[in-house]
Amino acid sequence: MNKKQVLDLHKKMYNYWQGKNGKWYSYLPKEGVEPPKGKQIESVNEEKLNSKIIEYYVIEESRKKQEKTCPTFLEVYYMWRSIKDLELDDNSIYKFNTDCKRFFVGTDFAEMPINQINENTIKVFMLETIKRLELCKETTRKFFSYIKNVIRYARIEKIITDNPVEFLEPKDFTKHCGEIEVSDCDKYYTDTELAIILKALHGYYRENPLYMPPYAIELAMYTGMRVSELSTLKWSDINDICISINKSAKHNRLKNEFSVGKTKTKKSRAYPVDGQINHLLARIKRVQEEHGIFCEWIFTDGNGSYTHARNITDCMTRLCRENKLNGGGITKLRKTTSSDLQAKGTPKSVVASMLGHTTEVNEKYYTYDTSNLAEKKKIIQERNAKFKNLAHTG
Repeated sequence: MNKKQVLDLHKKMYNYWQGKNGKWYSYLPKEGVEPPKGKQIESVNEEKLNSKIIEYYVIEESRKKQEKTCPTFLEVYYMWRSIKDLELDDNSIYKFNTDCKRFFVGTDFAEMPINQINENTIKVFMLETIKRLELCKETTRKFFSYIKNVIRYARIEKIITDNPVEFLEPKDFTKHCGEIEVSDCDKYYTDTELAIILKALHGYYRENPLYMPPYAIELAMYTGMRVSELSTLKWSDINDICISINKSAKHNRLKNEFSVGKTKTKKSRAYPVDGQINHLLARIKRVQEEHGIFCEWIFTDGNGSYTHARNITDCMTRLCRENKLNGGGITKLRKTTSSDLQAKGTPKSVVASMLGHTTEVNEKYYTYDTSNLAEKKKIIQERNAKFKNLAHTG
């Protein structure tokens, strides 16, 4: 409609008059008020009144049109992801996908046009989700970052002009997260628990000597190796002096594909071999040769390939459950190794080097590893000596 048609229609619906004071009056639509009355407006002359009326309907029409065409939060989320995914590897994409389903899919917030979302909308959604899912602080920060990045994308693309997260910070929400207290004894295994684990492992050996995950767990007790490093360990990685830890099992969760790649830090490292480790490796080799399954992989699946890391983790989970031990898996054994070594007075930089911590961890402690392999071997011999006694006390 042109301006004349808009004014003619308006005058048919709402009162329109000139007052005794010479000013011009009319009404605009108001919620809860039926025409011909509404929100009263006035102007000094008829022309200015008409301009106000026309301006109102132009703005209202634009708003309605925008509401009909404005994408929802979830639609903008996927627009943002189309760019963000270019930065991510497949496992990170998989994590983003699962987080999206967990936080957004199926919620009223996700289906809301993004231009209708304001600060209070976000607050309510965040707080309700934190309570419903019992989110910890770290997850809450990640959750908020998703919303913040989607809003930022929408502003860059001029889908919206306002910034509803401008005055919001993660701490506005993390303070509402429940604190999960973890005692020190839950972070590592005590000597008593280690004895229980050793006894359980030997029970597994008797039940099924060809089942390799228990052997991998025992080596984890002695070395603190990551489960992904244990999984792909080869006999060629072992010599009389050390274990060369130079590769790691990879699982592409997005494609459900398995492969062998570099270690977590992209660097190889040498771990000293002592009598305890040599004895375990000799047992493994003897069992495999006796049953004709010996191959390049130390923890073989029996068919010429390696045991997947997940199978080792599942075995550790079952062992802890059967023996009523607090969980923590191979990572907890790794922390136990670190704690034992540091308790012996080993410099943190040496421990970091032996366990394959990241460069950032070493920098955090502001120390450097100046020890040689012989010194490390002595440390391992002293630390692992206790397992000879623990094997008989469990």
